[in-house]
Amino acid sequence: MEKIYRLMLEDILPAVAAGDTEMRALVRQAGEGLRLTDDRLTFTLPALFSFTVARHNLTAAADERLGDGADDYDRFRELLFQRPPNATLAPFGLQVGIELADLDPDLIVYKLLRLDETS
Repeated sequence: MEKIYRLMLEDILPAVAAGDTEMRALVRQAGEGLRLTDDRLTFTLPALFSFTVARHNLTAAADERLGDGADDYDRFRELLFQRPPNATLAPFGLQVGIELADLDPDLIVYKLLRLDETS
């Protein structure tokens, strides 16, 4: 799950924030839970996890491909709680905030922000 964590925080989210047209097009095609609206990315953790695993698997060797099942997602989520993403995103000038809260952590909608943004 470390590869997925790093791919998401060091490649995918910074690319979206930087305006990478290919990555933004892929996000727009991703479907429910991952949206790019008014130049702002919003996402749920399950959707971002599935998207990241799919991106990883496109270039990974057959024996390095990962699944995106419930057990894999649970390990990914534990890693996020152990190593909060904003520390990794800060060097890119980014942070994650909450767009829409929910009691179920899998239904919380997060937003990708620049560090100088307040909302």
